[in-house]
Amino acid sequence: MLTRLTPVAKSDLAALQVEDPPFGGFFIGDLSASSRIFMSPGPIYDAQLGTTDIGGFARGLRAGGLTRGDIVLNTFAYHLTPAGHAFESGALSLGCVVVPAGTGNTEQQARLLKDLPVTGYMGTPSFLGMLVERADWRFKTACVAAEKLTEDERAVLESRGGHVSQLYGTADLGYLAGECEARAGMHLTEDKVIEILDPATGQPVPEGEIGQVAVTTFSPTYPFVRLTTGDLTRVVSSEVCECGRTSARIAGVLGRVGPGVKVRGMFVYEHHVRAALARHGLGAGRLVIRRVAGQDTLTLEIVEPLSEEQQGDLLRTLRDEIKLRAEIEIVPEVDAETPQLVDAREIWQA
Repeated sequence: MLTRLTPVAKSDLAALQVEDPPFGGFFIGDLSASSRIFMSPGPIYDAQLGTTDIGGFARGLRAGGLTRGDIVLNTFAYHLTPAGHAFESGALSLGCVVVPAGTGNTEQQARLLKDLPVTGYMGTPSFLGMLVERADWRFKTACVAAEKLTEDERAVLESRGGHVSQLYGTADLGYLAGECEARAGMHLTEDKVIEILDPATGQPVPEGEIGQVAVTTFSPTYPFVRLTTGDLTRVVSSEVCECGRTSARIAGVLGRVGPGVKVRGMFVYEHHVRAALARHGLGAGRLVIRRVAGQDTLTLEIVEPLSEEQQGDLLRTLRDEIKLRAEIEIVPEVDAETPQLVDAREIWQA
């Protein structure tokens, strides 16, 4: 039984891959059989097998409302990380037309939305908010992931367009859960074994109690057994949903355990901040994550009065580490006893 096996933490994958490169001993067989290799912050390397619906996201996109013939703007990153390719392949398998926009270039994407009859969106909710504001775009269906979305924020987005649904997945495991039109929780995918475990004991918690997500996959060449994502959730119901689906439903991500913090779909770790500071001869400093007007912001607080050029160099180094943009704030002091990564956002609510 699975409960006899010790869970493996996603946060340990980077160290395991250093000890047994390149995939920590999880990849079985000939690497040439894979089609892509991805790199996520950590760094963590993942092998992609096949080219059709590579992350299993098609079922979540279908539940979220995307259908054949939709023209879908995909704003997830295509560079090194798997999200862009995973969402694209899922949408293509549904018969959608995909515009591979990737991240950033907001003005260019806003122009695109004025010129093309785009009906769907895949990306973070915060970037969707920016686009509907800039382009005055009324979308039909938006499938969002990788960020917190409050009901108030959803209502604002839907006032400018159509239906917004949330999906949940990870780079290593692919699609895990997603909302249907009933919005009575996120349906767990049934092509993997998904458990909700007590972080302290590694044993399943009773239905309704909060625990961390653990996933067992059935890939013959790249399997994971009880890989814990570090995300906290709870099962809200195992009853048949009004949409007709029979899978159990979770409340979404309610928080985190472990050292990683998710920002704009990317995991950031304290050692990223420490490494960036050290490369510039700095010891005291911390990266603070805040939620401002529905957007995640990152501020690197340092004491050293660096020149504008030095600040630019430091920010480029940090961006190389975390794949995200930040700003610098010079502060009077940074307590050496405090963590160098501080998540000052509100705790996620069910």
